[in-house]
Parts: sequence; C-alpha cells; structure tokens
Amino acid sequence: MSEEWVDWVNEANEVIAAVPRSQMRREHLRHRASYIVILDEAERIYVQRRTQTKDYCPGMLDACCGGVVQAGEAYLPSAYRELEEEMGIRGVTLTEHGTHLLGDESCPVWGGLYSCHYQGPLQLQAEEVEYVLTMTPAQILARAEEFTPDSLQALQIWLRLTDVTGVPA
Repeated sequence: MSEEWVDWVNEANEVIAAVPRSQMRREHLRHRASYIVILDEAERIYVQRRTQTKDYCPGMLDACCGGVVQAGEAYLPSAYRELEEEMGIRGVTLTEHGTHLLGDESCPVWGGLYSCHYQGPLQLQAEEVEYVLTMTPAQILARAEEFTPDSLQALQIWLRLTDVTGVPA
C-alpha cells in the first residue's frame, strides 16, 4: 500500500507542496483536515475512541469524525469519505461551518468543520475506531483532557456557531 499524500499549507491555507503523510507528522507541517460533529436524535454527539495504532493521539477520544484531507482533495468530499470510512455513514446531509485554524505546534491544521444528524447502524473502521459512545457537549468538556486537542477545538467552535445544547429532552 502506497503512502498517503497531503497538502502542506501556510497560515493563509494556501498550498505550499504535496508531501507524504509521514513527513507531515514528523515535521509537524500545517495541513488540512475535515471535522464532522455527528448528532443523534437526542442531540448527543457521537464520540470515537481512537485505536492505539493511530499516528496522532493514539487511544484518545475524538469529539468529531474526520481526518486528514488528501493532496488535491476538497474539504467536503474528504468529510463524506471520512464519514463512510470511519463510521459507515452514508446518505446524510452535511451542514458547513467554515474553515478554522486549529491545533498547536505539534499538529497545526486548517479544519473544514461540518455537522449532521444520524440515527442508524454504524460500521466502524477497525484500524481507526475502537468504539463509539454518545455524550453531551457538557460531558465532553468535563473530560477535555481525554480528547484530541484539535477535535476539542473544532467542537468548541461548533458550539459557538450553533444553538445546540446537547442536553437530551
């Protein structure tokens, strides 16, 4: 299997060059990723436990589905691809919430932020997702140290942009 290539981007989200994913991780290069907040019928968020084999934050919780945008790929197709690959979710409509500079020095990223509602069966990608649970935003924020920093930042931006409380009715 050949290595995945990603776009290395500057602070203005302009492509500098396409680089192997391993180089992006090793050199902490700014790149692009998609982030999808998935809500159930009670407005709880689907949270993923990352596998121990992930190249970024193994074993941590993810407040968003998503992943690295491939070289030349746009954010929206990446988001739909990640939903299907990681969770087996197809046929949903994604609501766009813009692009945002996320992460830190160890993982600088321009993130395309989306959300959707979903209720139905999941088909988890065993290489990436150990299991899924649902949590309210308050529950996620109370356990912030267990979450990947970038997914937590994406969730906090999404919370500011929406009026979802995440509290079951």
